[in-house]
Formats: sequence, structure tokens, C-alpha cells
Amino acid sequence: MRSPLAASLLLAALGAWASPALAQREGPQACGQEPETADYGDLEVGSQVAPQRHRFVGGDPNWDDRMARFLGRGARVTRLSGVDEAGCPGVRLDVDGGRWFWRVRDLNVGLGRPRRPPRARSPGLAPQECGRTDATASYGALRTGAEVVLGRHRPVLGDDNWSPEMSAFVGQTARVVELAGVDEVGCPGVHVDVDGRQWFWRARDLRTADGEAPVAYRPGLASDHGRPEVAPRDDATADARIPQQCGMSDESVDFGPLQVGVEVEIGRHRPVDGETNWVGEMDAFVGRAARIAELVGVDEQGCALVHVDIDAGDWYWRARDLRLR
Repeated sequence: MRSPLAASLLLAALGAWASPALAQREGPQACGQEPETADYGDLEVGSQVAPQRHRFVGGDPNWDDRMARFLGRGARVTRLSGVDEAGCPGVRLDVDGGRWFWRVRDLNVGLGRPRRPPRARSPGLAPQECGRTDATASYGALRTGAEVVLGRHRPVLGDDNWSPEMSAFVGQTARVVELAGVDEVGCPGVHVDVDGRQWFWRARDLRTADGEAPVAYRPGLASDHGRPEVAPRDDATADARIPQQCGMSDESVDFGPLQVGVEVEIGRHRPVDGETNWVGEMDAFVGRAARIAELVGVDEQGCALVHVDIDAGDWYWRARDLRLR
């Protein structure tokens, strides 16, 4: 048995070794607080943070889907804003003009993108086939009690069996509470705890909490041979059938002929007021065919945004840079 002194020295040494790796840190995690005594840690007006999606507290995420466009963007605190209904301290940020309440517990303090669940290079938890019956449904490694990360459903025969309310749970870790048979297109699914068993989650679109999505779920550059090069398009080659204007609001956004299920070709975003709303990971999808999975709203430049099926809803795509197929 180590002496207390030896244990203390060991812990100190481990702390000294680990500290330089902590490029980011989280704010205080406690909720159930009062406005007068809210704990913001070392956050103050002017602190630099990167917002993350709110986790559930007592069944309440205090989240609006329109907040998702700000995830991972560098921002500064403009006001310490008391607590929400769950007693979670929050702040206002400059990145959204102070519009939304951001929980302190879900901020990355310092620079950086939000942490994402790790991505997988191995097969998913469950077989990918649909067309099953309740009697022949196959769940692979899925079992009641398994911990999974919820994913957006990919369309099967044009049917994604998806409700917009489910978007709030995408990326959340949950436990399987029931193997729930199959849906209308024969895809096996489960019920989970995090949504109170309200929604049917297709087993093919789940991944392990410590793994990645199957390769077919999110294609990567390693298997990109044969995809034609697509240069950034300019206004002269834009698809005139899709509205090109930006400067819109969520209330006035015009998607033209785009709707859920429409097939499009992914294009690189052209700058608007010098801003492309683009990251390098999106390059892998340029030139690929996809189907619209969700009409989202607008970005900071007021450009219409959609989700598509081939990236599991990970990225926002400007409608003006898509082409109808």
C-alpha cells in the first residue's frame, strides 16, 4: 500500500503530465441554481467560448434547432444571464447577437470546435438491410440496455421515417429500452430512454457510444476514387431554378422547388459578404448526389440551409449552391 505522501506525489505528477493536453475546459456543470447565486466559474463578459448543443437536464434541453448553426463558432460572452427553468446558469454571446440563452455547462471555454462523438471505421451495431418483418427483424449487436448514439435516419425507398422533433436528440447518448420491431419499410428499430420512449429509432442509424458510424453512413476521402472534380461555381453556373438570394430570415426563407426527398448535387458554398459557411470536412461531399432530408432555415448571411441524407445531417448546406438532378 502506498503512503499518503507517495499517493499525493503520484497524483501531482499525473496532473502535471495531463494538464498541457487540456486545450479546452467545460464550465460548471450544476443546475438547480438560483439567479442570485448562479455559478459561472471563471466566465465573465468578454470570455471566449465555443458553444455546444445543450444536454438534457430533467428532460429539458432548453434548445431551439436554430441554435445549431452557431455550434463550434468562436464567440465572446456579452452578458451573464441568470438561470433557465432547470436552474442552469447561462450567458448571451456575440456570435448570435445575444438572441439565444447558452447554458454554461455546455460551453467549451477557450477556442475550438465542439467535441463530436468519435466516428467509426467499423461496421455499425445493426445490419443495414430493411424490408424485414417483426418476425425476421435483425438487430445485430444491439441489446436492451446497450448504450448508443442516436443518428438521423437515412431515407430508404424515399422514406426516412423522421419527425422534426427528433432532431433535438441527434448526437445524444441513450440506452436501448426496447427492441421495437420494424417500420413501414421494414427497418428494425428501437425505443430509447432519452426521449421517454416517444420515438422509433432505426437500428441501422445508431452507432456505439465509443465508436463511429459505419463507412456507408458517412463516406470519406479514402474511398473517393472516381468522383469528378467540381470547381467552386459562380453565379453564372448556379441552378437558376433554386433561389439565389441571401439576406432572408427564418420566417421569410424561400426554398423554391426544394423539399424533403428532392435529389440534388452538392456544391461548394460561394462567398456571401466574404463568408462561405464552410469547413474542410465538407469537401468530401462536393459533387455527390444526395436527397434533401430537412429544410432548416437560414445562416448568418440569410442564405437558405438544408440537411441532406449522405452526411447523416452533420453539415448545413446552402440551398443556392445545390443543383437539382
